[in-house]
Amino acid sequence: MILVDNKNNTNPYINAALEEYLVRNADTSEHDYLLLYVNEPCVVLGKNQSLYKELNFNFLREESTKIVRRISGGGTVFHDSGNLCFAFISKFEEKKINNYAYFNQPIIHALQHMGVNATFNKRNDIVLNGKKISGNAQFTNRKNIISHGTLLFNADLENLRGALKENSFTVESKAVSSVKSSVMNLNEVLELNFEEFKNQLLISLNSSGKLQLDSIAWDEINQLAEEKFNSFDWIYGRSPLTTIHKEKLTITVEKGDILSLEIKDPDFSFLEKIIGCQYSFLSIKKRLQELNITAYSLSELTEIIF
Repeated sequence: MILVDNKNNTNPYINAALEEYLVRNADTSEHDYLLLYVNEPCVVLGKNQSLYKELNFNFLREESTKIVRRISGGGTVFHDSGNLCFAFISKFEEKKINNYAYFNQPIIHALQHMGVNATFNKRNDIVLNGKKISGNAQFTNRKNIISHGTLLFNADLENLRGALKENSFTVESKAVSSVKSSVMNLNEVLELNFEEFKNQLLISLNSSGKLQLDSIAWDEINQLAEEKFNSFDWIYGRSPLTTIHKEKLTITVEKGDILSLEIKDPDFSFLEKIIGCQYSFLSIKKRLQELNITAYSLSELTEIIF
């Protein structure tokens, strides 16, 4: 197994683009590849999920928040510097589809070798003492297959719970929903620091050699990160039709845009002017500033709408 050098990137859009680049371009005829990386704080959605249903709107209102949508399915997860991400890239075979044991048994063996009694549950999560320490997802283009996941080592679990906390209002969508799970960090049972844990994992996985991509590959990866993974159309626009029932408005969103409004309070009929606007906090804020509404403060209106 060859370790891929990601140049210590912690930018989640670049790491997402690197994963897609590898699954589409890596020559897996002779070797499988392993990618290990750490992302700066972000929330990572499955390809077909509605971010409006998955994320707490207080989290979405944070202007510095990074939201990432990966190429695989599965549920929403939180990444930060205490979360070790892994990805296996190998040649496509039918027997590997949804066969998480094929890819993750070496992870479990490595953890058990460290004294961690990790096992699989029925959802193919890696668990310890009944609590989730790793979730997994897959993507294939019928040439290669990527099976990737996370290992909670010393993640900020309060931020995790806050970002994924259910909203106080109803959000409806037929999109795939995440299954809520109790989680724990591995450092609760391991007397290792993060780097020691990562190094022991690498030793157990028997990686031999390193793949260092050339500048042409990195130009393509950086372009993919910016034009796809960090774009409104990919992050917001892939959210399936979603209806948000707030106190004064019912908002229907399609492909990230406000499709229609049901205004429950006639005093706010002027908000019909936001129909067609992108339904993100920054876009709503910008649109309200353009409308120059004086009867209510900007903060009051953004709270009502978003």
